[in-house]
This record gives sequence, structure tokens and C-alpha cells, in this order.
Amino acid sequence: MRIRKTLIVLALAALVPTAALAGDTMSQAQHAIERGQYSIAIAQLKPLVARGDVRAEEALGALYDAGLGVAPDPVRAAKLFRAAARQGSGAAQLNLAKLYLKGRGVQADPVLAYAWADAAAASGEPGGQDILDRLAKEMPRGQLRRAQSLAQRYAELYVESFRSG
Repeated sequence: MRIRKTLIVLALAALVPTAALAGDTMSQAQHAIERGQYSIAIAQLKPLVARGDVRAEEALGALYDAGLGVAPDPVRAAKLFRAAARQGSGAAQLNLAKLYLKGRGVQADPVLAYAWADAAAASGEPGGQDILDRLAKEMPRGQLRRAQSLAQRYAELYVESFRSG
């Protein structure tokens, strides 16, 4: 469990560009996370989430998923990851794919797991391809075709539209 929390903290650290201004609320939240002051980070992230800040949605989703500073809440984590995923966040797309794969916070759905993993892979998240490979081997042919069709739609909506603007 300690290793998982360490990995989550490191992943959260990658969410904030190093060039962030010292007074930036997201930067302050990141520093609080790095110091293990999760409650402070959550208080700083919530107003940013209310404004639709994708980095804050990713970070707060990870805290709820891991139960850092709050009781674990995979349902809330899924909602936050979904909001960020729909804004083109590859990390959130990958996290959402994992939740659908495991049925954690959402009903298990290999078709949605595949579609979000494909979006994550197209966004440059290497873990997305691992999930795609696994599901392609496990899914019945008809289900795989549905997943590939949905993945194409998600790529248009949640990957390509963010590359062009």
C-alpha cells in the first residue's frame, strides 16, 4: 500500500508543469501533495475543479481513488477522471480505462475500458496500449468490433479535437 501511495504522489507531481508560478493555486496544491498534506491540497483543488481545471480534476481524482486525505471514493474518482478525460487528458483517460476494466467506481465494462484505453494510447499514455492488447485477446469478436467503433468516436471527441486546438 505504501508503494502505491508513493507512485500516486509521484504521478501527481507530474501534473504540474515546473514553470508554474509560485502563487499558482495548482502549484500550491501540488506542493501540499508532495508534503503529504492531502487535506490542504484537496481544499485548494476543489475550487479549481469547480472551474473545470483539467489538472485539478486529475489530481483530485487520484486522491479520491487512492484515499489520500479522504476516504477512498472510486465513484467520485471516476467522475473526476471522466471530466478530465473528456478534456483530452491522457492520464485521466488511462485511469478511467482502468476503473472500467476493474469495475471500480463504475460498472465493469470492457467496451468502455477499451475505448478509454485507446484514447489514452493515442494521447501518448503507454499503459493504454497494454490494456488494448489485453482486451483484444480476451474480448469476443463482436464485442471487440463495438469497442473499436466506440474507440474511433472517442478518438475524434477526446483526442483529435484537442490536438487541433
